[in-house]
Amino acid sequence: MRRVLLAVSLLLAVGTSLWGAPRGPIVIRSDADFTPENGVVSGSGTPEDPFIIAGWEIQVPAEARFGVYIGNTTKPFILRGVRVLGALNPEGAAFFLEGVQGGRIEDCLAESSHHGLVLFASQGVTVEETYFLVAGLGLQVIGTQREHYQHQIDQSNMVNGKTIHYYFGLSDTTLAGIEAGHITVAGSQNVRLIEPRVEEGDGVVIAFCEETVVQGADLFRNRGHGLMVLSSPRTLVRDCPRIANNARSGIAVWLSPRSRVEGCGVYGNQVGVYVNAADRAVVTGTSLAGNALGVLVTGAAQEVEIADSLFYQNKTSIELAVAFGTLVERCAITDTDIGVQVDPEALRPQVRDCSFVYAGYGLSIRGSEGVFERNFIAYANIGIIFEETYGDAFPVGNVVRHNLIFQSWDGFYLGRETTDTWIYENLVWNCDRAARDLGKNDWAPAGRGNWYSDYQGEDQDGDGIGDEPVQFGGGGVDPAPLMSRDFLPRLPGVLGTMEQRQLRVVGEDGTEFPLTVLVADQPHERLLGFQGIPTEWAQELAMLFAWPEAGNYGFWNRGVTVDLELLFFDDAGNYLGRLTMPRGSTDRFQPPYPYSYALEVPSSRWAQGGVATPLRLQLP
Repeated sequence: MRRVLLAVSLLLAVGTSLWGAPRGPIVIRSDADFTPENGVVSGSGTPEDPFIIAGWEIQVPAEARFGVYIGNTTKPFILRGVRVLGALNPEGAAFFLEGVQGGRIEDCLAESSHHGLVLFASQGVTVEETYFLVAGLGLQVIGTQREHYQHQIDQSNMVNGKTIHYYFGLSDTTLAGIEAGHITVAGSQNVRLIEPRVEEGDGVVIAFCEETVVQGADLFRNRGHGLMVLSSPRTLVRDCPRIANNARSGIAVWLSPRSRVEGCGVYGNQVGVYVNAADRAVVTGTSLAGNALGVLVTGAAQEVEIADSLFYQNKTSIELAVAFGTLVERCAITDTDIGVQVDPEALRPQVRDCSFVYAGYGLSIRGSEGVFERNFIAYANIGIIFEETYGDAFPVGNVVRHNLIFQSWDGFYLGRETTDTWIYENLVWNCDRAARDLGKNDWAPAGRGNWYSDYQGEDQDGDGIGDEPVQFGGGGVDPAPLMSRDFLPRLPGVLGTMEQRQLRVVGEDGTEFPLTVLVADQPHERLLGFQGIPTEWAQELAMLFAWPEAGNYGFWNRGVTVDLELLFFDDAGNYLGRLTMPRGSTDRFQPPYPYSYALEVPSSRWAQGGVATPLRLQLP
């Protein structure tokens, strides 16, 4: 490593004195173009006597894409001691090899350029002692076959002062603790890449591998994808604490069926997790925040699952573009323009048991044959919208049932092209406008419609269905509004899926306060808390927050409809202290001491419990 760093420092210090005569770009499009006019200084193109292109300094003009382009060649060559300056076109590179068989690059430099070296659909290229001082990607290997990644690129090469690690053909290998400017593992099987760190470089590439594990990765501010998984089935990406601020996606999973992303933190990327043509891929237990797009599923991917994940302040949290049978479940989605966007070419999606709080649109649907059920949507502009498409799409055959839309401007909006949607047994609670339906849809397909908090009609025959239909703007009508909301067996959204436990708070005087609590021990559950729960239900709830490690974690009461008592306990259940959080407060509440458990109880309910001074928390 010291030798490489010294070499780069020397090159920068002496400037052009080590390089030969300046010239324009070199373009070689076939074996016949290996000529002196194209920079060849010696050689006959045999293995024993390869063509030598050496000693040039190339200043790339603004209109050119490449400093050196070599394409569709089979003759041996060596590119040696060539310096390229000013290759600034993002669609080009300082050095671009396309369809090359063999070839060698050594002691070269790309400087003041956008991209360094691209090896496109090439095989058997050797790269040594070459340095990329670039604003974009240093090394890009692009191909559609395993052989396109079969190169010899050793650790004498660098991108922006950091080593390139390139591995091909590994088996049953663990690579641990690598800190680099570029990491590629290709054509390998059963490789474990443990705690790699790539910052302001090229990121990590897994290509044409099987059974790869990437664990504990820290990938920050890379110029492409943080992690690219290409044609590598059953890749497992887990427990990566920071995949953040990468220019493209945090994690891209392309053509890699049954791959999984588990327990990762993905923040501030253009796309958080990009699933493209990767059937049965799974994203679970992952936190995605501050991305322009949280998760994108496209490329006709089938049966992708997105579950138990946290989405916070992503512009669009989940987009199903070209996808079939995608399942989104038990996700907490807050502070977003669009919670889940279903595009016209997304068919048979299922979105269920998710919670959306503070969204422009909770669900935006232009696809068909989907099922959207048991979701909780609060504080949205429009809870569920089937957008106008102006003839570009015709959503048909969707089912919307058992959802709660609370305190939103519009509960539902259905555009003109939307037909044959079944909308029944939903709760529309404290919304400014229940619905607008400009299409042709069925609001009571089995004779049972929806419950509306502001319904004023009567039920003269006592069948549980209002005698007066509910009329919507645009011509839609619910002919059978429900008089009671008791048809729902549990809370919609994430809270309805959380574990319930029995516990007791014991006072100093021996008084016991028994409670049934919802256990929030996962990040997406802790994010939600009581946010958006209607007062009538919130007053009857209690929630126990639990962490694997003690800390002085903070709370707020934004969007909560009741005052809450917040009690803190250590890992043995010993009482540490208490705070009161007023309803709707956006202040941060944080004790000055670490704790393992926090118990949230509505203040009115706590007052009825009779425990003046808590002593301990008894867990079953």
